[in-house]
Amino acid sequence: MDLQPGQLGNLVEDTGGFGASPLSPYCRGVGFSPESDPRVLGVPKEVVDEAARTLGHARGSLQEFLGALPTTAQQGSFAAADATWVVLSDRQFRSARRRLLRRAQVNAQLALSNILNHVIAIERTLAGEPVLTWPSVSLSRIVHEGAVRTCRLFDPAASSEERIARIAAAWLDAARQQLTAAHDLDPRVVPESEQEWERAQRAARDAGLSIRYNDRRRPVAVVLGEVSVPFAVNVTDASRLTPGCPPAWYRISSAATHSTMWLLQQGAALNADGQPAILADPEAISASTLIVLGSFEALTETLGTYHGHDPSKAVATLQRRMAAVIQRQQHWREQMQRDLRAWTG
Repeated sequence: MDLQPGQLGNLVEDTGGFGASPLSPYCRGVGFSPESDPRVLGVPKEVVDEAARTLGHARGSLQEFLGALPTTAQQGSFAAADATWVVLSDRQFRSARRRLLRRAQVNAQLALSNILNHVIAIERTLAGEPVLTWPSVSLSRIVHEGAVRTCRLFDPAASSEERIARIAAAWLDAARQQLTAAHDLDPRVVPESEQEWERAQRAARDAGLSIRYNDRRRPVAVVLGEVSVPFAVNVTDASRLTPGCPPAWYRISSAATHSTMWLLQQGAALNADGQPAILADPEAISASTLIVLGSFEALTETLGTYHGHDPSKAVATLQRRMAAVIQRQQHWREQMQRDLRAWTG
């Protein structure tokens, strides 16, 4: 990946101190201490402020880490192994395979910029009045999925053959989805989408890959020698192989994004007018924070290792931040229980 020092750090603005604005009376709780109200009525201001502060610090650290990655393949790194594999490939495939690797690098930079921008959005969500539960959790789903997909392409455990196949499969899958959407939504852009689909197929063929079709003649996978990679990525399954990203986090954030009933019920309460509403709670705020930190850990571990840069110190810092979030949440859970007992007598 051609990352210049500080390059990703310049892609997003400094967000300042989010979470500092006072919470509305809605989120301070009714009949409870404003410092620790039960989650059905709101979220402690300290949880909001600390979550926003933790995300801001972690985002800055990740940008610094990415900016420090080597700009050229380091000897003995997996990036160098990929470059060597291309050089040793059949001459007719070298240029196409090199272009696929470059495409993956550019797309990774775009994905990382998108991830960082969504973390900024979470920080802003935490500064809202009232603080809403689902936007932060839904936004964290995008962060999680972007991290898993990026890590899948640069997974050090993948061979160079598998990496090239995964890159081509991702391009083909995106082009196919674009073409399907064009037919369904806007026929005017169908010719352009068909050209993109043809470019993706040509790029795969030029790199020595073939496309496998199912019984209904639909393209489903990319094949290179003994390696076969499906177009579609099951993010839940991919999470099992990604450090710091348990599949349960993706399922929970996905449930929030799709307004799944069992998760919505957790945040249901009555507002000041006695009407049902979805309010924030410290559990959801902490969960979305942990999802982001886990995604950052996965990116740090994977990209650092791939580029021959020791990620252990940065990973340890992220893990300490995760432990602090968990400890803070346990403290407020216990405090809420004490407040509830005191209020109910």
